[in-house]
Amino acid sequence: MSDADQTRCEIVNLDDVETLDSVTSAALLTLASVGATGELTCRCEGSDAHVFLQCGRVAWANDCKHQRAFTAQLREQAGVDATAIEEAVLQCRTTRSPIGETLIRLGIASEAQVRAALRHQIHLALHIGECRGEGKTEFHPRNYGTYDVRFTFEVDELLAEERQAVER
Repeated sequence: MSDADQTRCEIVNLDDVETLDSVTSAALLTLASVGATGELTCRCEGSDAHVFLQCGRVAWANDCKHQRAFTAQLREQAGVDATAIEEAVLQCRTTRSPIGETLIRLGIASEAQVRAALRHQIHLALHIGECRGEGKTEFHPRNYGTYDVRFTFEVDELLAEERQAVER
């Protein structure tokens, strides 16, 4: 992450929970209800998170603090080899295929491992994407390849999990 990216990623600590608070949940629910496909960008005081939707479901998300959360989760929790992941990423760039599906096809990770790593990365971004006060969201319709529905998630389910995590 560059110094500029690091500066844009200011995290607020509330009761040992990193957050930026939110207008994001309402925007996600609205977009899900109309089956939107595209990118929801959430900005708060220079910080940002991006949530990518496909047909109203969350396909993936990223934020300024957890740039490699997906691959780190696969390495740490599933014991997937970093070199194998990098080779799969290079193949994905060439073929323009989704990383999770490629990892499964190559036998590097299981479906359950990919889903868990995606869910982990999405939850990190949703948490960061919550803005304290004057957050701004923008939605940009995008046309990108179709993702296997097994690797996308219902917005209301993810938001319920977020609420449970905060309440703990």
